[in-house]
Formats: sequence, C-alpha cells, structure tokens
Amino acid sequence: MAKERKQKTIARELIEIVVVIAVAYIFYFGMGIALGTSTPMFSVVSESMEPTLHIGDMVIVQVEKTYNVGDIVVYMRGNIPIIHRIIEKNSEGYIIKGDNNKTNPIPDPGIVKENQIIGKAIVTFPVLGAPRYFLYKIGI
Repeated sequence: MAKERKQKTIARELIEIVVVIAVAYIFYFGMGIALGTSTPMFSVVSESMEPTLHIGDMVIVQVEKTYNVGDIVVYMRGNIPIIHRIIEKNSEGYIIKGDNNKTNPIPDPGIVKENQIIGKAIVTFPVLGAPRYFLYKIGI
C-alpha cells in the first residue's frame, strides 16, 4: 500500500512539473505574440547599461513601428543580443551606446539598422534575469 501511494505521489509530481513547464512555455510564446517578437525577454549580462540596468535584470521588449533617441533597445550584433540606448537617429539607422561611460565611453561600432532591432525595453524586473545570466556565464 505504501509503495503504491509513493508511486502515485511521484507520478503526480512529474505531472505537475510537466504542467508548469507547459504553462511557462505557453506564457513565453503568448507574450511574444502579444509584443510582436519571438524573443520577448532578455537578461542583462554586462555592466554596460549601469546605473540604469544591472547584471541579472530581466528586460521585456516590444516591437515598435519606430524607435527614438533615448529608447533602450535590444538589437542583434551577429548572433549576440545587445541591450543599449539609442543616442542618435539618422537616415541610415541608429547610433547606439550603453549608459555606463566607464566601460562604454564611445558608441557601439557602426550604424544599427532597423531590421537588427528586436524591440524596445518596456519593462525591467530587477534580479529576475539572474538564472538566465548564470546559464549564460557557464556557456549554456
């Protein structure tokens, strides 16, 4: 009897884990659809945006029709997402730079094109991006 009860408890816990993962998956992709991007969440992985954003913060982004000077955006440089601020907009694209003048005294190299931008930061959650940051640090 005790063995049966233990097996039912283990089965129930496994089902609960699967349900939690499924709900998180649905939430993530539903949020992506609502915000117009396939990647709606990013973790801050450097000090380049301090004091505005800190390592381990989670940033939620939304696609915008247009981006303006002062917007914090996530853009792709190769296959690496960068979270920085637009400091200038011209006919070719955007000049972007991190807020931290100690680690980032000059703008990012080159002009960032509209199609490189994933979205504008609309909400930041302190520390919630820490688990993702730790995975990034160990190379996962």
